[in-house]
Amino acid sequence: MRFLTSSTLALLLMTTSHSYAESRPFLTTADALNGLQGCYKMAEKNGWNLAITIIDRGANTVSSLRMDNALSAASTGAELKAQTALAWGSSTSRVAEIVKKKPEFNQFPGLLPIAGGEPITAPDGTLIGAVGVAGGLTLHDQECAKAAVAAMQ
Repeated sequence: MRFLTSSTLALLLMTTSHSYAESRPFLTTADALNGLQGCYKMAEKNGWNLAITIIDRGANTVSSLRMDNALSAASTGAELKAQTALAWGSSTSRVAEIVKKKPEFNQFPGLLPIAGGEPITAPDGTLIGAVGVAGGLTLHDQECAKAAVAAMQ
């Protein structure tokens, strides 16, 4: 039986660890923070009190913020809108149109088909995450979510 020396084992581990590096586009923390800041600036300028959640393609929160005077429930709404936009690969306003035509989709757990959620795509069109904004008028939520996506481009 042949055993690996510690130096051979170390070399093997170093070589194989690089093969697990992410090779497809993904949402970076820096991009998520840029998105958060883009939405926050718009909300602050307009006096909107919102919650903003940005998630990656695995539905993990990358960045999140509830503005000082936003309702606590706004955080839950922002998270659900982001999850809905990610799951459907579409804006939550578009999901709302679909659900209006096919109300049976309302049975999906965690679905929040209200404007304010937008998918985030890489330059090649790959879905890499989503943003959800809640706490204001749905028109404001949607504008702010779009500003977040634009700030990440």
